[in-house]
Amino acid sequence: VSMSYVAWMADFMMSYGISRESLLKGTGLENQDFSDAGGSVSDVQHICLLRNALQLSRDPALGLALGSHRPISTLESLGFAMMHSETLREAILVGCQYQKISGRFSGRLVFLSMRTEADEAVLEIEVAAAPDDLVLFAVEDMLGSILSTTLWVTGRALPLREVRCAFPEPAHSKAYQQQFSCPVVFDAPRTQVRFEAAFLGMRLPMASSNAARVYRAQCEKLICADIGAHDDEWVRNIRIKIMMFADRLFPLEECAAQLGISSRTLRRRLQERGLSYQDIADSVRADFARSYLESSRLSIECIAERLGFSEPTSFSRAFRRWTGMSPREFRKLDVRPPWPALFDKA
Repeated sequence: VSMSYVAWMADFMMSYGISRESLLKGTGLENQDFSDAGGSVSDVQHICLLRNALQLSRDPALGLALGSHRPISTLESLGFAMMHSETLREAILVGCQYQKISGRFSGRLVFLSMRTEADEAVLEIEVAAAPDDLVLFAVEDMLGSILSTTLWVTGRALPLREVRCAFPEPAHSKAYQQQFSCPVVFDAPRTQVRFEAAFLGMRLPMASSNAARVYRAQCEKLICADIGAHDDEWVRNIRIKIMMFADRLFPLEECAAQLGISSRTLRRRLQERGLSYQDIADSVRADFARSYLESSRLSIECIAERLGFSEPTSFSRAFRRWTGMSPREFRKLDVRPPWPALFDKA
């Protein structure tokens, strides 16, 4: 969990009359410098912090309150990657892909996924595991975050149709009526937020392909750092550099200069791993192409231009080589594969 989230939470809990000292008691964060933007806290410290907040606030609906008030800035790189996405669909897919880095329980104990059913979009929350006393808190925090994050990235409230909760109606169910402007069903088979699917195509007010690419690269760095030894550092750095310049041809020589090594050294290190620079570059551009085709209404011509192709026909030939189908064939698929994890192929 980022230090910026802890700092915000400490300020938010003051509205309950809870001092920072009381909130942080026993967490090991009592003397922590909250101005350290790069700092973070452990899972143990985070759980202690949440238990303190619940006990001191005596508010069983605290999860909903925290989630619905959380500013997107506490999501740091992930929040900015979502805000600069082309559409809400793309923003949600980015959020799901990198949810692990948002802290709290997201992406590790509680998972968010998205799909569409006819004219409805479905955001589904699944609990893998969590401390027994914090399961409901974790789910409610994510439910609230769906509302607040949508408002931050679109400037508009989510056009809700129904909220389904896979747990009995809690004693604080009135808080759900206050938060959600739609029917809320308890004891449902799954926990879901359902809304108008057409809203997914809304172009975001801060859409910027260049900014989104930069912030996604930062998210990728965080994911890779978390994975650690499972990834190859050199390949990871190459992919990140290519991602940042995916709107044009980015030759090996320029990548090597960006990495501070010679072209010869870069070739040799890739050869040692049985890889080629072109294959890595193709995998990055293919992932971007799929995400644009799946999550936006951009024309084939516009996508080709964004990926540095001089002609749409050149892009179509490359996409067929990457995927075995044309961009238009991919877009017509009724059931598409999950949005690919960027850089997951060598």
